[in-house]
Amino acid sequence: MSEYSGFLPEAVRIAEEASAIAASYFRQAILIETKADQSPVTIADKKGEEHIRKELGKSFPGHGILGEEFGNEALDADFVWTIDPIDGTRSFIRGIPLFGTLLGLLHRRRVVMGVMVLPILQETYTAVLGKGTFCNEQRLHVSPTQTLESAVVSVGDVNCFEKAGKMAYMHQLMEQAELVRGYTDCFGHSLLLRGAIDAMVDPVVAPWDVIPIACLVREAGGEFFDFDGGQTLETSSFISCAPGLKNALLNLK
Repeated sequence: MSEYSGFLPEAVRIAEEASAIAASYFRQAILIETKADQSPVTIADKKGEEHIRKELGKSFPGHGILGEEFGNEALDADFVWTIDPIDGTRSFIRGIPLFGTLLGLLHRRRVVMGVMVLPILQETYTAVLGKGTFCNEQRLHVSPTQTLESAVVSVGDVNCFEKAGKMAYMHQLMEQAELVRGYTDCFGHSLLLRGAIDAMVDPVVAPWDVIPIACLVREAGGEFFDFDGGQTLETSSFISCAPGLKNALLNLK
């Protein structure tokens, strides 16, 4: 048993409860605010993160928190949790059921756990360092695809490629891959985990997006990196893929 496995049941409980809060507001009339970075936020985002912070404080006193909506606490602690109460807020606002709640765990800056809950799809994805990736207790593995020409690739928002200065990259990807589609946010990575697609390219991300997904991808046998091939936690881009596609994706410019 991994030294981190004991944290998983509580992490799953907390993430599923927060995702249920988000789901309770889904397709309801709610106030939408705009944050300083021009991204939207709703009461569902805020209530979900408040619940996660409260429950983490009860279950794991002394642990740090890196959260999207309410800032950071004790980032110098050995254990730090990352929180994204609704990954895919724009989908949530539009009534598109492909948003999720993300919860990650760092131990001395090493990614050791990832939890992703897609509440409307009733899917809970979990991964613990060295223990594999699961969805609703079924083990997952990325696809065996070896060539970009036979790959189905998902991408984030087109304007994010423009923002990142990577429009040429996207055009090359569209020319070389068998199929490129926009299954965005954490849902796109969930398809990668189960081998339904072969790669997911997110041109603009934040740490609370990257950390839980990185653990899930690694434990499902996949690769993850940024446009430069790095795996730093502070990266601003994130690509996950079947291992056979890494070189081809890095060769795109």
